[in-house]
Amino acid sequence: MSDKVFFLTTPIYYINGRPHIGHAYTQIASDARARFERLRGRRVYFLTGTDENAVKVARVAREMGRDPQEYVDELAQVFKDEWQALNISYDDFVRTTEPRHKVVAQQVIEKLWQGGYLSTGTYSGWYSVPDETFFPIEETVERDGQHYIANPSEDQSKDPLEWVEETTHYFKQSEFEDWLLAYYDQHPETLRPRTRRNETLSYIRSGLRDASISREDDWGVPLPASVPASQGHVIYVWFEALMNYFSAPGYLSDDPERQAFFQEVWPPDLQLMSKDIFTRFHTSLWPSLLKALDLSLPRELFAHGFWTVDGRKMSKRDPATVVQPVPFCQRISHLSGCDFDTAVDALRYYCLREVTFGADGDFSRAGCINRYNSDLANGLGNLVNRALSMLRQYFDSVVPDGENNLGLRTAAENALPAVETGYASLDYSGALNTIWEVVALGNRIIEEQKPWAKMKEGDSASVAALLRELLGVCQWCAVVLTPVMPHVSRRLLNLLNIESQLGWQDAVNWGMLPPGHHCLPPEPLFPRIQNAKEEDYMEVPNESINPATATPNPEATVVPTTDPATAASEGGAAVSHQGEPQAASNTIEYADFAKVELRAGRVLEAERVPKADKLLRLQVDLGTERRQILAGIAQQFEPESLIGKTVVVVANLAPRKLRGFESQGMLLAASESADGPPVGLVTIGTEVQPGSIIK
Repeated sequence: MSDKVFFLTTPIYYINGRPHIGHAYTQIASDARARFERLRGRRVYFLTGTDENAVKVARVAREMGRDPQEYVDELAQVFKDEWQALNISYDDFVRTTEPRHKVVAQQVIEKLWQGGYLSTGTYSGWYSVPDETFFPIEETVERDGQHYIANPSEDQSKDPLEWVEETTHYFKQSEFEDWLLAYYDQHPETLRPRTRRNETLSYIRSGLRDASISREDDWGVPLPASVPASQGHVIYVWFEALMNYFSAPGYLSDDPERQAFFQEVWPPDLQLMSKDIFTRFHTSLWPSLLKALDLSLPRELFAHGFWTVDGRKMSKRDPATVVQPVPFCQRISHLSGCDFDTAVDALRYYCLREVTFGADGDFSRAGCINRYNSDLANGLGNLVNRALSMLRQYFDSVVPDGENNLGLRTAAENALPAVETGYASLDYSGALNTIWEVVALGNRIIEEQKPWAKMKEGDSASVAALLRELLGVCQWCAVVLTPVMPHVSRRLLNLLNIESQLGWQDAVNWGMLPPGHHCLPPEPLFPRIQNAKEEDYMEVPNESINPATATPNPEATVVPTTDPATAASEGGAAVSHQGEPQAASNTIEYADFAKVELRAGRVLEAERVPKADKLLRLQVDLGTERRQILAGIAQQFEPESLIGKTVVVVANLAPRKLRGFESQGMLLAASESADGPPVGLVTIGTEVQPGSIIK
């Protein structure tokens, strides 16, 4: 592994409002890579920031009667707050109105002029104020006497263009065309993915034009006085904004420490951005500028795709398509009862699992909720809960000694290189798919091994071996999920009672959980979201960024509530009898039956009630709440065999106390006679969500 600091950049964001899911996607993907590199022991310099010198920003501020600098100060803080809420671990936040950037930008213009890479002239053309961009006549279309961008991208303005004629300064980009094509031919790994590489090469081969890099305005970075015709000119915002990548780490700084740091980090190892700013700026204008300054080019430039939302392009005119990430996480927290940071991790997981990174994708609020329930609650959460519940039930939460003979640890060890390769190549969905194959294997082996039956047979050694492997997989998941789900990973390590900071190879350091190690009692990592309609998923527009406002729904908050009574005696489960038809006198009206509320429930925990041979005490997830239910089935079922099963619960019985415990529900079971013991619980498929109404 290289000793060089891993230098990672995001684009600096144009501050025209609150960040949406597209901005967050870039940040989440970048943060995952930064955390992955740190996990591997590499030093990281993760740079992000805001682009504040756009003409439109100053125009809007003045129309509002605001000072432009105060206005951008306020908006920049919005972005900082958003990234903090989404747990983005950047190392530096650069603002283009900062002196450290403005001074360097002016010095660069002087160097370019002295090097013969700039010229003066006049420019006339169609100009888009919102995009801060001139468009050649062939890229415009005339309608009703107005000119527009002919084929605007999702992020480009649909407003009329303005005809502008002004004195300008040109950067001689055309001189770099042949060199740039040759460079990309020799370094094909620089441009990713392949589709974006092909677009870039086609764009360059069509002919690079000299770029107008100054504008007549008073908002922005002024051209240095040493450059002819500089009076009243500022550096064109798209040209100047690119300079943040070297101004922030210390290029041309007069501070020796910053000079040394620049030499240590340059060039960037990875520059991430969306595809709309890839070809025209980052893979043509940017490398040409670096060549003119005799600076090394980035090692990799990667463009991800666009999100649509529920199949529609994101548009301010269609508010449902503009997903605000922090308020949406607050909705997840409210609906599930999980803490805000867990909701953030759920969003991070969905964004990186849902589509191949680099391709376009469709964001669905309902799809995110579905993945939360299926992958996180039913998959990872269920595995962790079952492992820790059995550990507590059988070994008092103390890790037993046992052999590695079931292949779970081996599967995790074999999967680790594929996960590492996935993260390193930005194949996030591939890495996460591999992780969830191991999670699924763990849940499947529990069902196959039936540890509850083995304990009943006295085979505690086999159960100990299984638990050693299950706990090892939990440790493995905590490490390999750190880049994507840092908060949940830390929670999982806390449950395993591992306090040390783990590195990548500690994923398979099985000595972290030696025999005798004490784990903590289980707690739900992902309380399920249940009985919510799609309209409930909609975030509240412009809701406060402060995560403290993400108050969970009181009806969904996971607290150790008790559950309605199971039975009139320790015989507990409601019994469905086989045999003779009941007499007509036992018939009831439909209205009477309709009073019974049957709901699907998932068993989270199960244990025997002390000094009660027939009773089990269950903790059951009913979607909007967690209930305690006592059931008279202890002689027929081992407690551990019930964990993870989806059962049918009579949910509206009045609570009653049994053996000192309040029971708030009844399970449905089957027996062969009216007074016979239950022979089987009524269960339903795990695809049925807890809390679903049974009718």
